[in-house]
Amino acid sequence: MLCAALVTGLLLAPAPLQAAAVPANPAIAAEVAKGVAAYNAQDLKYYEAALAPDAVYIADDGMTFSGKESVTGLFGRLFAATPHRTMVISDLATGGRENVAWARFKWTITRGEASRKGLCSILFTRAGDTWQAVQIQNTPDGHAAPGAHH
Repeated sequence: MLCAALVTGLLLAPAPLQAAAVPANPAIAAEVAKGVAAYNAQDLKYYEAALAPDAVYIADDGMTFSGKESVTGLFGRLFAATPHRTMVISDLATGGRENVAWARFKWTITRGEASRKGLCSILFTRAGDTWQAVQIQNTPDGHAAPGAHH
């Protein structure tokens, strides 16, 4: 049922914004900003509250983590690693209607001297007065495309 609601909501959503445009859904843009700040601060408590119980996280290597406990377990392991990872995002686009929303952005994650780039899309549903992420999918930059975004 949740999947049908997400698909219906996304089909009714306005067309994606151009990269330089202001995000169409300020509440979702704010939620993404909180998520990035929590990632950079290794704040696992934020993710424990921000993820839906049945959240799914698809990592940039294709690994899939199902359920809030599985996703927060992964994030806990990532946050425990040193040097710490930091994320910077760009080209945020958002949209949605009523109880379903989405965000898409480019990311760069740096750990020590190594960094990698990719694209993230997140589906959100309303949970009372807040938004919760139900699916997060990361795709590495250049994934199967010679002229991928940079």
